[in-house]
Order: sequence, then C-alpha cells, then structure tokens
Amino acid sequence: MFCYDLTRFFCASLCTAALVCPLLTASAQDNAAPPAGTSDTLTVSELSRRVLERNLSVQEKLLDYAFNQRKYQAERGIFEPEAFGSASHEANRRQNSSEQSAQSNGVFLFQESNNLYEGGVEGLAPTGAKVRFGYELSDISNNIPPSLFASPITVGQYQSFAGVSLTQPLLKNFGPAATMAEIRLAALSSKIAFQEYRRELMMAVGRAEATYWNLYLAQKQVGFFEESVQIAERILSDNRALLDAGKGSQLEVMQAQAGVGLRQAKLDDARQKVAEATDRLISLYDELPSATGREIVLVDSPKLDVASYDMDALCQRARQLSPDFLIQEEKSEQELVRLGYARNQRLFEVNLKGAYGLNGFATTPGKSLTTVEQGRYRAWSFGLELRVPILGGIKGRNEVAATRLQATEAEVAMWALENEMASGLDVARQKVARARSSAGSYQDVVSYNQNLLDSALVSLAAGKIESRKVFEIESDLFDAKNSVLEAMVNYKVAQVELGLITGSILEDRHLEITQSQLQKATEKLARVKNWDDGGYQQALQQVHAIYPADKN
Repeated sequence: MFCYDLTRFFCASLCTAALVCPLLTASAQDNAAPPAGTSDTLTVSELSRRVLERNLSVQEKLLDYAFNQRKYQAERGIFEPEAFGSASHEANRRQNSSEQSAQSNGVFLFQESNNLYEGGVEGLAPTGAKVRFGYELSDISNNIPPSLFASPITVGQYQSFAGVSLTQPLLKNFGPAATMAEIRLAALSSKIAFQEYRRELMMAVGRAEATYWNLYLAQKQVGFFEESVQIAERILSDNRALLDAGKGSQLEVMQAQAGVGLRQAKLDDARQKVAEATDRLISLYDELPSATGREIVLVDSPKLDVASYDMDALCQRARQLSPDFLIQEEKSEQELVRLGYARNQRLFEVNLKGAYGLNGFATTPGKSLTTVEQGRYRAWSFGLELRVPILGGIKGRNEVAATRLQATEAEVAMWALENEMASGLDVARQKVARARSSAGSYQDVVSYNQNLLDSALVSLAAGKIESRKVFEIESDLFDAKNSVLEAMVNYKVAQVELGLITGSILEDRHLEITQSQLQKATEKLARVKNWDDGGYQQALQQVHAIYPADKN
C-alpha cells in the first residue's frame, strides 16, 4: 500500500500523455526549460510547486476527480422534472356487428380519423413516488351521428382530460435511502477521487523531494571526490619533490599516481551519477525531455531537528489525513449503501396507485378546456399493485449475501490497513531517529580524521610517513564525510516517508486544500472543448491558484 515505486509513476504518466498530448506544445511554451548548458536554481518548495503544476500523473488524477464530480452532479439530476408532449393521428375503418351498429345509431360501416395531443410534466420524488401531471386533447372525427336524424358524418368533437397520477412504492424502492442510493454512491466516488488526487500529488511531491536529496548527495560526493583528487595530486607532488631531493623512492611516486588515477575514475563515475539524478529530477516536473547539459543548483541542504514523534499521535494523524485510510473509509461506506439498497430490493413490490382528473367535451378545443375548468365531470381511481417472486426472490437473496460479504471484506481491509500503517509508521519513525543519531556520531569521526589527515600531510612533506598511510587516512576521512552526508539525506528521506504514511506531507508543505475548493476550481475543466487552444492550461492555472503561496 505504501510502496511508492517509480514503475507505477511512469506507467501512469504514459497513459496520461496519450490524453494530453495535443497540449504539450502549449505547455512547453508556458513552462519552457532553460536552454542547454544553463543552470537552474531550485529549492525544495519550488520543486513541489513545479510538480503540482506540471506533473502529468497529478493532472491525470485531477481530471479523474473532475469526471467523478460531474458524474455525481449528473446523478443528482434524477429529480429534475421532465416535460413531455406527443401528437399522433389514427385512422380506422371496420364493419360493425349488429350490437355495435345498434350502439352507433345504425352505422354498419364505421369510419374514424382522430388527432390525439398530449403534454405535461412528470418527475420523481425522494420517497420514490412517480408523479405525472398532464393534459390530453382528442380531435374526434367519425361517421357516428349523435342521433338518427343527424348528418351521417360528424365533425367538431373535442374531448379533453387534465389530471394527475401517482405511483408510490410502499416496500421495494420506498424512501430516500433507496431512491438516492446512486447519488450517495456517486458522492462517495467523488470523495474517493479527491483522495486519490491527494495521494498522487503526495506521491509525486515525495518522489521529487527524495530525488532532490539524492541529487544533493550525488553533487556533494562529486565535491568530496574533487577534494580527494586534489589531496592525491598534492601527495604525488610531494613524493616527486622528495624523489628529486633524493629522499623518496620511485615506488612512492607510483603509488601516488595510482591513487590519483583511482580517485579520478571515481570522480568521473560520481559526475555521471549527478547527470542521471538530474535527469530523474527534471522528469518529475517537465512534460518534455530535459535539455542536454542542464545543471540544477540546489539551494536547500539537509538539516537535523530535535522533533520527537509520538506513536499514538502519528497514528491519530494518519487516520485523519492518510488518503489510503480515508479512501478505505469511503469504500466501506459505499458497501454499506449497497447493502442497504440490496436489502430494500429484496422486499415485495407493493405500489399504491392513484389518479385524479377532469373531463371535458365540446365542439371546439377552447370550449372543451372550459368544460374541464368547470370541474363538473370528474374521474378518479386508486388501488394497490403487488408483485411477489414465486420462488422467494433468488436474485435478491443472493445479492444481499454478496453485498454483505463485500461490506465485511471492506471492514477487514480497513483493519489490515490500520495495522500496516502502524507498522510503517514505527519503521519510518525509527529510520528518522537512527539517521539523526548516525549523523551526529559520524560528525565526530570526520573531525578526528580531518585532524589526522592534516598532520599526516605535514609529516609526508617532511618525509616522515609513507604516502600509503596518508592515502589510508584520506580514504577514512572520505568514508566518514560520505557517511555523515548519507545519514543527513537518509534523515530527510525518512521524514518524507513518514509524511507519506501519515498523509501530512501536503499540509506540512502548505499544499493542502479542501474538496470544496477543488470542486469549485475544476468547474472550468469540464467546459474545455478544444484541448489545444490554451483552454486546458487556463483551467489548470485556475486550479493551481487555489494553492497558497510558499510560506517558508
């Protein structure tokens, strides 16, 4: 859960690149890298800001959050009333039976041509009730006379009906819990997407900071090797002077030459590591490949503090801020929603149905409507509808059992995550303490070996000590310096790891925001239609603007 490896990061970046490829050119213009051969001064806070604004995997999760937020808003639209309307024409020609002929004033060949119009509004209530209000108008034209002495073709008959109908579930699909289940699930999915965005940003910032300190280590090691080469060259010069004065030997000169060559080779390897670490760092915030020969000048240096880390306080903070823990909480809540809905769906379907309306009839549409408004010809109905599975509800019974197992699985996963977090916090806390202790211990060794080397160099110049012994002392000094540096870097990396597990890395770097802030800032993303005209970058800038400026 807490293994933030680079493989996943690069895979996510490649997937996102396929989405935002058309806008890389515009992005490169906005965030143009310094030309080849130039230096780029960089602090830790500036690095975090660049990762926030340029990292593609972070943008991928940002878009995913915007998508889930729109899905949630779409689900809330189920209560939006809908207007409906229809118009149809029907024609009919048939022979009447004796009974039908008697009922239609002796017409043996029945003919009709009617126009039917309907319109109204229908919607869904939070209780699950379906409500429909409408108006129907029938333009009736047939050959049935109103009496035996009337014209055989009758026209100008308009029949109207205006009314409301209601279908209210009483068991299955009853109540807001069942009606709004999909809305609640979508809301929880939106919360999960927000935490996934936080997690991706945390991981990107954590990777960037760890890479920053690794580059710092590599750059300092280059300095150590350069100093080592200078000392070796000084020893070589002293040995040659002693040889010329007849006080030294050719073997001493050869040993010194070998020492210079060995340290020069290590210096070349260290410079290559700096180049590789520089490229890794740049790749975390640049969409385009880095320019050859770019140099990163690191401003910040690792410093030890005296902070203490209480285990109970760390665990409490992790429960409040860790995106992994918060995601698992939302997933558990989702499973409870699904379980409640599944239990509701297993109930019998009992629906209360009712309708009430007014009829009208006249020779014109207006008069027919007036008759309706007078309210003299009423029509109403009510009743119950029952649907019961014959075999006891096989589908519903098994869905309840399945969702109950999923809810239990989510709860167990949360317990496992809590144990994993506690273990990870304890390990990271110990790493911080050990690195801080090691740095102090090695610093004493550095002081001792530095004094020893200074004395040895004086003795070497006087011919009182062999160069081999000086090289050994210098090598011990290099190892001590490197151990101090590694302990300092390990201390900073362990702090980053601790911040990732507790979920506090964004809060500590003033990059924490609320979901409501992100929701408002991402509204413009959903309206971007042309991803290559700068609209995407403008929408991103609106998101980045909600993050507070560096306060360090």
